[in-house]
Amino acid sequence: MIETLDGTPVEPVFDWYQATTKAVIRDLVQVLEPIAAEQPFHDEKPKLKGYGWALKLGGPGGSVLIHYGGKNGDEYGPNVAGTGPLAPTVADLLRGASIPHSVGRADVRLDFLGDFELCRRHFIERCDQAGMAASDAGSCPESKQQLGRTVYGGSRSSFYQPTLYQKGIQLGDGHPDNFLRLEHRFMPSKAHEKAELAALPPALMIGLRPVSRDLTIAITHLAVAPYKLTRYPKERTPYFWMLTQYRDSLHELRTDHGSWAAVGEQIGLDLELMAEPH
Repeated sequence: MIETLDGTPVEPVFDWYQATTKAVIRDLVQVLEPIAAEQPFHDEKPKLKGYGWALKLGGPGGSVLIHYGGKNGDEYGPNVAGTGPLAPTVADLLRGASIPHSVGRADVRLDFLGDFELCRRHFIERCDQAGMAASDAGSCPESKQQLGRTVYGGSRSSFYQPTLYQKGIQLGDGHPDNFLRLEHRFMPSKAHEKAELAALPPALMIGLRPVSRDLTIAITHLAVAPYKLTRYPKERTPYFWMLTQYRDSLHELRTDHGSWAAVGEQIGLDLELMAEPH
């Protein structure tokens, strides 16, 4: 069991689960149907090379993206990626339906409250011992506007790469500044590794490398407490961008009309007039 120094469990969870399968697209969509109950899949422009079509649901707070058809789709089968809170569900549905699949990427996250600088030092020390060069990204500590800092271990092209985030600052939206995330990213290139990952739960996946086991124990023992992420970024719709662009004009209208209700009524009348034939 993964736990803080006082014995409180810290749950490892998939945050990205991506795999290819020889299942036909119709059967794959049917297996993933429980995810699409509230929000159906829609056509999406393919983002992976070699695929002819794509389907997507969700947004920045978690999504499912399926690529199929085309040269790669015909040769390897559909590729499905679940991210954020939908990643565990994608993994569970594929495994529960006993659909043979090969995992191309799996991210396992551990969320907790802690001191970033302290955790960062231990993170870099263990990466150095493993010969994995550590690198920083994100806001400078002295910057007035903080967007969150990140430290990576090793290379993105490796089978395994650990990452430590200031996730609370990155997300904003009222999350505590000391909300940190330790993420283990696995990107196998060999067929037997991809097959192995398709059967492992998150806790056992962390045990694949000595450095991932050591980092998990060392960092979670520095945690003050686990943190359960229950709020995710909302998708920024055209309505959001309209409000962003015309925010000042809308506030001027409110000043002129006296209330938001009067502004809404005026906008409704103006839209009706615009719709009338001239």
